[in-house]
Amino acid sequence: MSAADLDRPGRRRAATVERLLDAALETFAEVGFAAATVEDVCRRGGFTRGAFYSSFRTKDELFAALYARETSRELARVEQQLAGIEAEDDPIAAAVARCLDTFRADRTWVLVHTEYALHAARHPEAAAALREHTGAVRARVARLVEDATARVGLRLTVPAEHLARMLLALHDGVVVSQVTDSATDTAAAGTDLERTALLLLLRSAVSG
Repeated sequence: MSAADLDRPGRRRAATVERLLDAALETFAEVGFAAATVEDVCRRGGFTRGAFYSSFRTKDELFAALYARETSRELARVEQQLAGIEAEDDPIAAAVARCLDTFRADRTWVLVHTEYALHAARHPEAAAALREHTGAVRARVARLVEDATARVGLRLTVPAEHLARMLLALHDGVVVSQVTDSATDTAAAGTDLERTALLLLLRSAVSG
């Protein structure tokens, strides 16, 4: 038996998990996390309940995996965009422009993430899990900030974790405000506002 044959069950399971996460994202965005059932997710993904419970124990565990996937994808794109900013004349402006040109508010994920935060506010176990997830994201953002500032020869005037909290709060606030308005001019205004706020924040948080 070849190595490929031995690995086939693992690949099938990984593919099943990805399809379940895709189905969960669409289902949670459409009907809400609280209202969605395991059956709803399975029906959208074309799976049985058995397939779901072979990968996840609860709906909250499914959300945790979805959160990890979506935030990892976003942070990987941030890391890519920050590569080579040390060669720019104005690294801070370049970093802000690159990241904002890469990201556009993903209405589906914003809806799901925001609603789960409200769910967590009413359920202590969910709140504890969400704090753990967001803490991991903040830590990764802080590392990206520390690496980028070191590469461009700047020094942080505030702790990296504090700056990471401010950056995430700013970004989340802007995208949540945009999600209820699909007008192009409103979205553009929100992007301009975020660009200005990020520039002010970052320039005040570093020294040469």
